[in-house]
Order: sequence, then structure tokens, then C-alpha cells
Amino acid sequence: MVRAAFALLVILLAGCDDAGRTESRTLDVEDPEFRQGQIFYKQGEVRKALECYLKVIDTRKGAAEAHLEAGRMYSDLQDPLPAIYHFNQYVRLKPTSEQTPMVKGMIRTAEKQFMQQLPGRPMEPDALGSVDANARVRILQIENEKLKREVADLSRNQKTPDTKAAVNAGTAVAIPDKNAPEKSSRTQSYTIVKGDTLSIISNKIFRDKNHVQAIFNANRDKMSSPNALPKIGTVLQIPE
Repeated sequence: MVRAAFALLVILLAGCDDAGRTESRTLDVEDPEFRQGQIFYKQGEVRKALECYLKVIDTRKGAAEAHLEAGRMYSDLQDPLPAIYHFNQYVRLKPTSEQTPMVKGMIRTAEKQFMQQLPGRPMEPDALGSVDANARVRILQIENEKLKREVADLSRNQKTPDTKAAVNAGTAVAIPDKNAPEKSSRTQSYTIVKGDTLSIISNKIFRDKNHVQAIFNANRDKMSSPNALPKIGTVLQIPE
């Protein structure tokens, strides 16, 4: 009686073990959710496909293929960080797979995509190499600080008096001019604004309207007559 019970117990345990092994051999690609994900992807429903693959990952241990497909979906959605995670999971679960070298390449591509999404000047893809993400972020921070210093230096230099300083619209500033007419050693520069005429410009600069012809003579290369004022933004030379 005892032997019969023991034999029955052995048979039951063997059956349970076989069932467990059968379940462990079941590939994630055979999961209905995995197949539905493939259907959604073919239909262009990337987010719905991703949801299916994530369900497979949640319900099955070692769902390497589902991790790979999830990584691909995240890449398609321009979301590189989770893509990197799922690709790495595939490599961890299948380090000797024939696809592993390809997946490692996909990881590098996703890393480049992530770096190019960071604020500031993105790094060139060829410069990324195999440096880890933290090191790359640090490099970007250094580059950003360098740019800030360069901008600050430029701002300080622009505040230094310069004979070629930019002229605000509607404002006359005296500057040396190598191309000035021989009859005048100095000229002023004036930028035309909306509503200007030579009379108005003369009045703005000289406080009277008696210099219209002189202004015209100095700018014959831009004007066909005193009444044919060039377009707004044109810089006129004003003889002193």
C-alpha cells in the first residue's frame, strides 16, 4: 500500500515537472499577445503593438523576443531610453544569439539618438564611441559651459567702442568711410525707416530741410532721383 502511494506520488511529481518544463519551453513568440503585436505593427499601430509586447514581458519571464520588439517600437516612437533598456534585456537573456551583434548595434544607434535629443549642441554621431551615457552627458555639459563663456566674451567685446558699430534703424551715427566722396572727409550713416523721405531725413539730422540735394548726391548709386527713396532698411551716407 505504501509502495503504491509512493509510486503514485512519483508519477504526479513527474507530471508536474513535465508540465513546468513544457511551459518553460513555450516561446514568447507563440504568445497570442505577441502575435497581436505583430499584426498591429503591420497595420502601422506602433503604440498598440508596443502595449502587446509589454504585456508579454509582464506575464512571461525571459521574454527576450518581446524585449527586442518592444525596443524596436520605442525606437520607432523616437523614445530611445526605454529602447536601450529593452535591447539590453535581450542581450542579457540571449548573449550568444545570432541577432545579438545586430541588437548591440541598435543599442548604439539608440544611444546616439538620445544624445542628439539633449538640449544644447548635439554631439556628432561618430564622436560618441563606446563611452557610457553619464560620460557623454558630462561632455555635453562641458561644451555647454564653453559656449556660455564664448557668448559672454562676445557680449563684452561688442560693448567696446567700435568705428564699425551697428546702426539702429532711424538713428544716424558718424563713422569713418573709405568710400566717402572726396569733397567730404566724414559722413554719417542713416538707415531708412517707414515713412522717411529725403526731407524728413534732412530734418532729422540737420534740423532743416536744406540738405536734400546733398544727401541725394552722396547716394546716387542707390537713388535715381531725390524722390525715389530706396526700400526700408537701406543705409544712406549723409555728408557732413
